[in-house]
Amino acid sequence: MYTEVPAADLLCAGRFDEKPGFTVYREHGARNWMLSLTVSNTADYWAGGQHLVTHPGDLVLIAPGTVQHYRASPDGGPWGYWWAHFQPRAAWFSWLRLPEISPGFSLTRLAGDRLAEAVAAFERVHRNAMQSTMDVAEGRLIAPSRALTGMFATELALNAIEEILLLAVGEHEQRKKHLPDPRIQCVLDRIVADPSRQVTIEELARSVALSPSRLSHLFRQEIGDSIVNVVLATRLRKAASLLELSDRPVGRIAADVGFSSPYYFSRQFRSRFGESPSAYRARVRRHEHA
Repeated sequence: MYTEVPAADLLCAGRFDEKPGFTVYREHGARNWMLSLTVSNTADYWAGGQHLVTHPGDLVLIAPGTVQHYRASPDGGPWGYWWAHFQPRAAWFSWLRLPEISPGFSLTRLAGDRLAEAVAAFERVHRNAMQSTMDVAEGRLIAPSRALTGMFATELALNAIEEILLLAVGEHEQRKKHLPDPRIQCVLDRIVADPSRQVTIEELARSVALSPSRLSHLFRQEIGDSIVNVVLATRLRKAASLLELSDRPVGRIAADVGFSSPYYFSRQFRSRFGESPSAYRARVRRHEHA
């Protein structure tokens, strides 16, 4: 089934308990970012041809333009989950670059205090979100409490989304600090040291005395993402920094970070950040001078 998407500038959130088999499919994704947190039972997600099952504590982040295809698992109880659609503040983009399972799709497993804090933050997003929204598939109106109005409530809702993103970043950073295999850290260091350098998996594998297939498997096991995606993400992070801090032409920045095609660079940048390199630079500059 196809599910209508919320307006691009709509800040909205909710808590649903869906019957097994409930399905959402948005072929072209949305023009805003989406967070969802499973709190009871399970859901099926499809990302880049992969089938994933989320359990309580699994936080999914989906970038603009990424296919949204998920359902309440048909063989379980009602799927309980929090969700939010939002446009990020300019300062968030480094936090939105979480390790990806496929382009535009990341999953973070939260537990204990981090999970409890994420649930509380979703509650605050919902309470303070300024827009009501209609869930098209079920025809239900979600009307957040409006104890505060105008920009104050919106800012509080965004503060809570910021907290959720930071909890996810903290979880990934903690895992990176405890990498059990120094060979993977060596590969990461080589990638980060010079993102523009054209490097092959075969070359990286030789540098740590592994076969390419063994390195690829071990890297995904330790990092939760592929070498190709990490190289791409590192280059795009470097490009975003150059867009923020320099006046270099976009084509020059594309070459500086290792892209031979400015068109391919712009397409990948838009997929990751939700806007073109030029639009990203203009928005960040406006924010700096606001």
